[in-house]
Amino acid sequence: MKQTSIVTAAVLIAGGMGLLTLGATAQDQTSDPAAADPAPAVYTAEQASAGAAVYAQACAVCHGAALEGVAAPGLKGEYFKQMAAAQQLTADSLLSVTVQTMPQTDPGSLTAEQYNQVVAYVLQQNGYPAGDVPLAPGAPNLTALMLK
Repeated sequence: MKQTSIVTAAVLIAGGMGLLTLGATAQDQTSDPAAADPAPAVYTAEQASAGAAVYAQACAVCHGAALEGVAAPGLKGEYFKQMAAAQQLTADSLLSVTVQTMPQTDPGSLTAEQYNQVVAYVLQQNGYPAGDVPLAPGAPNLTALMLK
């Protein structure tokens, strides 16, 4: 009888913890921080469109035609979000890293505007909104946009 009570108590505790986990998961799915606090727009749609062509020419060979990652990390989707969060990247730091290190075989070989366009394209492909102000070093909200 005593052993049955212990097993029953263990099942109830485990079941309760499972319900707590389910409750937390349901809450996480319904409380989308992006919906409550939309990301600031830091590039224009025209920049992202031009960035697609630059990306195809200068970046796709390593990062993949669909930004999925080939010989270099993926720049879109869950992997990119995890990498950005782990490195606490902002749009500004992404631009700086891109300018200083890409393309890996010839860093600094693109024009300043081409780098701005490529980063705008990467942001667009990850669901960040376009706006009226072009992406450029020192532009408004560039340091405020945390990539996640």
